[in-house]
Amino acid sequence: MQQTGPWQARRATAVGTAALCALLAATPAAAQPAVAPETPKTPKTLTFLTEEYPPFGFMKGQVISGSSVEQVRRILADVDLDYTLNIVPWARAFATAQSDPATCIFSTALLPERAATFKWVVPLNVDTMLLVGRTGGTALPRTIEDATGFTVAVHKGDLGERIALARGFKHLDSAPSVELSLKKLLAGRVDLALLTGKTFTELKGQGQPLEEILKVETTRSGIACNRAVPDETIAAMQTSLDRMIADGTQAEIEHRYSKRDN
Repeated sequence: MQQTGPWQARRATAVGTAALCALLAATPAAAQPAVAPETPKTPKTLTFLTEEYPPFGFMKGQVISGSSVEQVRRILADVDLDYTLNIVPWARAFATAQSDPATCIFSTALLPERAATFKWVVPLNVDTMLLVGRTGGTALPRTIEDATGFTVAVHKGDLGERIALARGFKHLDSAPSVELSLKKLLAGRVDLALLTGKTFTELKGQGQPLEEILKVETTRSGIACNRAVPDETIAAMQTSLDRMIADGTQAEIEHRYSKRDN
């Protein structure tokens, strides 16, 4: 049997150590202890965006007010949720709610094509879209089909614009605010405007020379949240809204904001 000399033993040890290092280097990463990815934290504060659209949301002095705003404030106080609330143009609000995981918008019409885009808390209000004209005006269509030939003011990116497009209106004048649409209507720059029934009532109460021409479509609107907002938060808000509807609080709020002095 051949014996190993000291230099041979040292060489064997060196070779063995090199082989071991090579083996460890070749070991798949999966064999190493797994490091769990950091779980994104749920935002502690949610942003709620609405628009200038009386009586649902509007500035009263330096305070954001309105029938939908008051309902949302009560819901958020009930569920003890930290939040910020701002009025911004609707197109911006809608885009932000789709991209920002901590944003909700209201009052947003619950349409089939929007159902899967957001998580919903409904209804903050049920309303009817109306075609409205100037008092004493000559634009008096008797059917929706007749109305499609008139120039109609709509709120850009809003429910009215979507309904008008779906109904085949050919001449739409899209404005960034209801106020601008109203100015165009009263100035005779458009024939009709498409407004919610509650907004029409609000404007009539302010003495605006308007008249209802045609009922177009009944809608349900509510809070639309980015899909990253936790399900438990949505469920808590829905439970609070359901209570307000059941105990008559929602009806009382809507009645109060339908009065002229609001």
